[in-house]
Amino acid sequence: MSRPSRGAGDRGVATTEMVLVMPVLISLLFLVIAAGRLTDAKSDVVGAASDAARVASLQDNAGAARTQAQAAAIDTVSGENLNCKDGPQVSTEFLPDGRFERGATVHVEVTCTVDTRDLTYIGLPLSVTLVEEAWEPIDAHRSL
Repeated sequence: MSRPSRGAGDRGVATTEMVLVMPVLISLLFLVIAAGRLTDAKSDVVGAASDAARVASLQDNAGAARTQAQAAAIDTVSGENLNCKDGPQVSTEFLPDGRFERGATVHVEVTCTVDTRDLTYIGLPLSVTLVEEAWEPIDAHRSL
């Protein structure tokens, strides 16, 4: 049994196809990696905001709430090995009228600028800023 012979015009077709397809596949792989890393970073910032709001709502006064919210966000971000430039920025306010009192709501906004220099070869900027908010009620039946 003899193998079918190739025509003279078919030489190098597989190599040409690979040269054309491989950059597309490699770019797709890098895009998936970048999307995964940014999704993981966003999830970490969501957790930091949630933790900060919860800790702030358990404090006895506004000053302690702000201090502990910042500390909780830093702990969460560092525990997840997320590299925020200059650490997470935490903004804490009390709704509806700005006072820390029973029945009020703690609103926390966490901002983290993530360094993406290692992903710039696929067109990402040098850094991406992620912002997340969380709300937590101050228990109306607790003593302050």
